[in-house]
Amino acid sequence: MEATGMPHAHARRVWLLPAPSLVQLGFVLARLAIVGLVAIGVSGGVAAIFGAAFGKPFVAGDRPGVTYTRDRCADYFEYAPGARTCEEAATIHHFGEAVQYPLAAGLLGVLGLGVYGLARRRLRGDPNALPQGFEATVGTAMFGVAAAALLGTTLNRFVLRETAGVGAPLAEGIVATATFVIYGVVLYRTLLRRATTPRTDPS
Repeated sequence: MEATGMPHAHARRVWLLPAPSLVQLGFVLARLAIVGLVAIGVSGGVAAIFGAAFGKPFVAGDRPGVTYTRDRCADYFEYAPGARTCEEAATIHHFGEAVQYPLAAGLLGVLGLGVYGLARRRLRGDPNALPQGFEATVGTAMFGVAAAALLGTTLNRFVLRETAGVGAPLAEGIVATATFVIYGVVLYRTLLRRATTPRTDPS
């Protein structure tokens, strides 16, 4: 009976990572989350610039065919009492959300950076617990997919000549692309460094 139980016990020991390795993985995931939140905040700033340059409908206007009930229009007019039409009031309201919500996410990311700094002082991770380039690989993939989806949506809207409300995903796509490039450069340098580092012969 003891012989049959040993493989299971060994498997549990293999899958149970040491605490420093788990801490290091947590640090990596925390950094990725912080970068994501800050990137969202930056996209809010870009959306605000688009609104100032091309008008709020470019960022937060409704697509063709969107209509609102009287009660919903009344709600929008409460947010934008100076608006002349329900569509204008809705655009002003949506523009505020398209800028303020991302900026709030960016602020949360900055606060998270402070918490991360405190955690790094109190907890010890194992720098060698994860493969070289792990964080850059995940970041490149994550922001690459986001950039492709956002810019693909934006391009499709432009092809259909629907420019109302296209500024928000365009701002997000631009920031996601910039972040993708940064992670991609880090990943490329890591892979290049590994390829050019002489390997020691274990024999």
